[in-house]
Amino acid sequence: MEWIGLVTAATFRSPGGALERDLTSGRLQEALAELARESGVLPPELPVAPLTELQAAYTRLFVANPGGLPAPPYAGYALDGRLMGEAQEALQAFYAEHGLAVDESWKELPDHLAAVGEAIALLSGQDPQAARSLAFGYLLPWLERYADVVAAEDPTGFYGAICQTLKQVLEAEHEANP
Repeated sequence: MEWIGLVTAATFRSPGGALERDLTSGRLQEALAELARESGVLPPELPVAPLTELQAAYTRLFVANPGGLPAPPYAGYALDGRLMGEAQEALQAFYAEHGLAVDESWKELPDHLAAVGEAIALLSGQDPQAARSLAFGYLLPWLERYADVVAAEDPTGFYGAICQTLKQVLEAEHEANP
């Protein structure tokens, strides 16, 4: 679960220097390949795209799009069909119950996928069952609703490949350990 959380946290924040370093070093590709191998799914080959193209694709997919936002990056939106609903409240209660808090400098809602990914990664070492619950209760529903949309709408193929891989890995994990 830690790698699922780390990959989610790294790729669902606005692309910047950290993502560029992960791509240049090959760490992100290696992490996805390892996740895929462990789950018995085909490892993706991440498309190579300049950071400026990834930034434009990220904005188009997850932040602002004149045609409507294809994939709002909020777990609660996938579950409730709206922002700041019951799913977000339940997630905040889950965070509190497990000793997690959203940092004051965080500018997004607490159910943003980058925050969910960080929580999964943090919990994986201290409470693996809680990490699993978070991944299957919040991340997987988002992926089930939006992974195909992201794959179809992503001009770089980068985010689509990551979403499809994360979805396949979580589905395989759920089948192996229901």
